[in-house]
Amino acid sequence: MIKFFRRIRQRLLSENKFSKYLIYAIGEIVLVVIGILIALQINNWNTKRLLKSKEQVYLQQIRISLNSDLERIKEVKEFNALKTSKIDSTFIVLEQSNPERYVPAIAEYMSVVNEFDVFEPNAIAFDNMIASENIDLITDMELRKNLSLYYQRRNLNLTQERIKETTRQFVDDIMPKMGNRQLLKQLTQRDHSNLPDISEVNIHSDTQVYTNLFNMTLVIDGQNEYLEITTEDIKHLLNLINTNLK
Repeated sequence: MIKFFRRIRQRLLSENKFSKYLIYAIGEIVLVVIGILIALQINNWNTKRLLKSKEQVYLQQIRISLNSDLERIKEVKEFNALKTSKIDSTFIVLEQSNPERYVPAIAEYMSVVNEFDVFEPNAIAFDNMIASENIDLITDMELRKNLSLYYQRRNLNLTQERIKETTRQFVDDIMPKMGNRQLLKQLTQRDHSNLPDISEVNIHSDTQVYTNLFNMTLVIDGQNEYLEITTEDIKHLLNLINTNLK
């Protein structure tokens, strides 16, 4: 093709047809420019296609993370329901005012009441995107904003810290008050004659125990409310992501 154009130029020059040569030269320049523009357009299209493909991969990974978050929230709420039921049972057995009956019951409930579960979002995919400085790949501004808010909130939630705090306060307070020779013998298979008799336990009249139990129920309610809001946020994000993945 280059030889073809060169022969045309040489023929026009040899025939002293300068005006035609000028027109030809301009046409050749135009063709070159058009070729360059086409090449740039193709390159730009390929770049956009690659960036879009990369965005899709990130969104697919984040979608998997968000779905796993929904499962974790379900698990935490199920544990909270179990713990709340054990706290309610503790209140009921304390009404009996008989340590020989309520101490063994509370000891049984403690395997649940002295535990807690908190929700932490699976942020691996999002954090990888941020670390790679690829947040701009998400072209949907609403989705980008809501994702950022969702993952920033993990460091701002004080409700779940209160879950840990109130549970520890309850355990630290009640465990020494539960100590008696009968219970310890049952647990360790050894005599503890130096400990008080079970009849001397007076948890049923201890205001601090009731306060700690009540505080735990309040904080669990607060955590459940937070989990409900988070669930709605996740569903909204998933709808946005699904729209962008279509």
